[in-house]
Amino acid sequence: MRLAYDRGMVDVEPAGRASEALPAYVAVAVAGVPEVDVVAVAPLAGGTGAATADVARVTARTPDGRELTLVRKSVRPLRAGRHAEAARAPEHWAYWRREPLAYASGVLPSGPGLRAPRCFGVETAADTLTLWLEDVVGPEAEPVAAARALASWQASAPVPDVPWLGGHQLAQRLAVTDLDWTQVDADPRVARVWAARHELMAALDGVPSVLSHGDAGLGNLREATGDVVALDWGTFGVAPVGSDAAHLALSAQADVLGPYVDALDGTFAVDDVRRGYRTTLALVGASRVHWMLAAGVSVPRGYVDLLWRLRPDGVR
Repeated sequence: MRLAYDRGMVDVEPAGRASEALPAYVAVAVAGVPEVDVVAVAPLAGGTGAATADVARVTARTPDGRELTLVRKSVRPLRAGRHAEAARAPEHWAYWRREPLAYASGVLPSGPGLRAPRCFGVETAADTLTLWLEDVVGPEAEPVAAARALASWQASAPVPDVPWLGGHQLAQRLAVTDLDWTQVDADPRVARVWAARHELMAALDGVPSVLSHGDAGLGNLREATGDVVALDWGTFGVAPVGSDAAHLALSAQADVLGPYVDALDGTFAVDDVRRGYRTTLALVGASRVHWMLAAGVSVPRGYVDLLWRLRPDGVR
């Protein structure tokens, strides 16, 4: 089988046992020669997506002594937890084949502004897909620059007609989530936000949908060669405009609505953008507070103040 990537058509090779060389088609794509030895493999922290099996940085050396690094990421079906059954559907946010399909489709952003890492190919096995990706070296993106890059992409990118595009992730998560606030010592303001979730979600019905990264926190956004490079496209889909900016705001603990709206350049009504942004920020933030407290993790200072200050209208 062959799939189209940013360097043209590449073979999708069957995955076999670990070897001491890069797959030949990956070696040709990244180094221009078919034989490149692997000299080190180092696991990378942060590969905790629902469908992620393994993420590692692979260091390799060409016959003429050049060293290069790639990221090797393996994905597999979700087999346990409350999302496992629903995640078999291609429109579910945790559908395991989405990221390889997204790279093959050519619909991921390629800059300038926002771009995905380059993909050099995919190995496939019965229940695992392994992506060979560009190793993006750079600091976390600056929040305002990231907000502008996300908005510029969403203002101009059409929603493709493909069956594997993720649906509204927040709605899918809320459909199977019931948080018991009596079991955690939470700021009462957070529980009040959560109690309004059904009304808040209903108010999103009229908000336009855009392409969405789905997990646009600073941990997935890097600054490299003048672009914002977004990592981890496993939750790529559609969501109300403003949703990705809300994820960014929560991770940066800063309000980024202003630069996001500016970069949308009038493509969407400001009231719609604000509703999508504030609703997503409030409900995602509230659920994360519950998770942190239940797991014994300290809630960052100012986190609850941010989501309360930016809560949607009507939450008292």
